[in-house]
Amino acid sequence: MRLRLALAFAFGLTAPVAAEPVAMGCDRLAALFQGLTGYGVTLPPSPTVDGWCVAEGATLRAGDLPRISVERLELAGSETGDGPESLSLRVGRARIAPQVGDRSEDAVLRSVLRLQTVDATLTLQRSAERDGLELRDVRVVLSGGTELLLEAELSGGGFSRESLALATLTGLRLDWRNDGRLLRPVMEAAGGRLAEGATGNAAVDAAREALRRLLENLPITRLAGDTASELEAVVAALPQGRGRMVLDFTSEAGLGAARLGPLALSDDPSGAAALARLLADAVLTVDWQPGLGP
Repeated sequence: MRLRLALAFAFGLTAPVAAEPVAMGCDRLAALFQGLTGYGVTLPPSPTVDGWCVAEGATLRAGDLPRISVERLELAGSETGDGPESLSLRVGRARIAPQVGDRSEDAVLRSVLRLQTVDATLTLQRSAERDGLELRDVRVVLSGGTELLLEAELSGGGFSRESLALATLTGLRLDWRNDGRLLRPVMEAAGGRLAEGATGNAAVDAAREALRRLLENLPITRLAGDTASELEAVVAALPQGRGRMVLDFTSEAGLGAARLGPLALSDDPSGAAALARLLADAVLTVDWQPGLGP
């Protein structure tokens, strides 16, 4: 008995102890933010509001990407000796910053976000239950009325763009509220590429028809409940139809580069065979509620 107690005591003294996360300084947060997004930001030397590092009236720049102006950007996060543990973000009234004489910005992006501002929050954190990351409390609200809520679970990956690209998506919940205006320029641009020379309503119709063909090729065994008919209703309502779509996605193996790479190289990436391989172990559930209700 004494020997067992002595061994247990010795093991307890030598076993590794998980380090407690500590709050990141503003310099570390700025570097982590740039590593994830590509956008540089100047923050004060120390947290200014309840542990958050705050930048007001900032313009974010990242090479050839569109410049973004924000009235308020708040960052907070934690780390251990092994690296980052979490990063939280709050953005107030962000907009694409106009650049005189610069036509490099994407025309669709300019049209979609014209005269609109964006408020957003999110938290990216290491998973306590698996080797991966969790995306929590994502909320994106456009001043025009569109709202997006999202949570996701990732296997693998880390706190950099390169590492995130290697992660696989194993779970997703999306709650999207369409204001009836946001998607028209997107569908016009997509339809113009699908049907050469198409513009306006003709381009929208081309995009809608492509979406319908995609839905027809989805493996029905991977669609739970009334998902097939709900997706058809969503596509029929686009782009003007206001409503709320809630989507749940789960996959044991996950969606990542190993599956998306071959799909991109396929002769028919939206064909039935390619989509069946992509969603081989996935379950997709969609609910569409037309109208303006919450």
